[in-house]
Amino acid sequence: MDSGRFGPIDFDRFHSEELPKILAGRGAVISEHDAAALRTIAFQLPDGRAYSFVPDGQCFTVQRGITTAETVIEVPYDGWCSFVWELQTSFALLYSDRLKVTQGSFSQMALWEPVFRVTVDGQDLYDIDHPAAVKDAHGVDLDFTRTFTLDDSDDEIADFLHRAGFVHLRGVMSPEEIADLRVDVEAGIASARPDDHRSWWTTVDGKEVCNRVNYLNDQSPLIAGIGSDSRFLRIAALGGPDLRDAPDRLDGNGVVIKVPGSVGGLADLPWHRDCGMGGHPIKCPMLNVGIQLDPANADNGQLHMIPGSHKGTSRLPSPREAAGLPTVALSTEPGDVTIHFGHTLHSAPPPTNVRAIGRRALYLSFVPPLIFEMVGPGQGYNDVLFTRDDGRIQHADLLH
Repeated sequence: MDSGRFGPIDFDRFHSEELPKILAGRGAVISEHDAAALRTIAFQLPDGRAYSFVPDGQCFTVQRGITTAETVIEVPYDGWCSFVWELQTSFALLYSDRLKVTQGSFSQMALWEPVFRVTVDGQDLYDIDHPAAVKDAHGVDLDFTRTFTLDDSDDEIADFLHRAGFVHLRGVMSPEEIADLRVDVEAGIASARPDDHRSWWTTVDGKEVCNRVNYLNDQSPLIAGIGSDSRFLRIAALGGPDLRDAPDRLDGNGVVIKVPGSVGGLADLPWHRDCGMGGHPIKCPMLNVGIQLDPANADNGQLHMIPGSHKGTSRLPSPREAAGLPTVALSTEPGDVTIHFGHTLHSAPPPTNVRAIGRRALYLSFVPPLIFEMVGPGQGYNDVLFTRDDGRIQHADLLH
């Protein structure tokens, strides 16, 4: 495309000339499974101009109009440009009320999106049905249960991180440091309100309960200083030499809380990528660092990762599909740190024991320099989650 990075795109020329030319040089862009599930989809502007994507085996063709489309997505021109550039994903457009499903199902748009990314951006396809094995430097299957400490070499830790997409570091912070962090985290949770647009809420036994608070660094000098701690600067460098802490944007430094017995909202995140609302070409390789304040296990809630999934794009796996993937549950202790690339597929299921204390993890994000040009202070891609229901965060399944 000749419109310049993140600039306006000619809607008609893109579909009639540029996209067919890209397709001619791409080869297969659709997995065998997705080829069976995809149906013809059309993108239509409010002025009526529209083009349909017609699946053809492991590729697709482009047709003018909506005559053959089973699903029709109407989106404003600027929203369509943002979608093409992946500044906003299908889910971001849905949450912000910037798309209308005038025919068919939003689920088809979600299925088509990774196909679009493979085609237009040249991203690799992570095939959920036939995932590639993740090997170590010697060609042996990587041991996903391996953990590290800061006594291990940075080269060893970084090699594992870049192959698997995540790392578990043991004992990074002392019990005394964790105790001090808990005090400030608990104060931040106590001051949160459902309509503050900085916290997420769920329901437990009919009561509103907080399950996430962003920008705790604004309330706590202790939390604000973590990003400049030498240990965390070292951890950030594992992801790349240019990554920087982003305490004043992208949700800042915040706590995620796994609440036993929660109902509704996004307290328990299904499989997702942290760039799932948009900004992958700007945010990634984003490194998310979680300081564990409580034990993490099945009873108390824990992170689950899909190793190697950060190296490509894909549809989001269903629970049944994920059961067939090489998923890893991270069991951690207070003071441990989890690290993952934002593009790694991961989930945060609820505690299995309703009498558990629940897991709290304090997160920092280290991001590329381009973020500071494209995203202003106090802004973030998750802001679209607050556009409905007085600040209560809803699952996408409830929005269409």
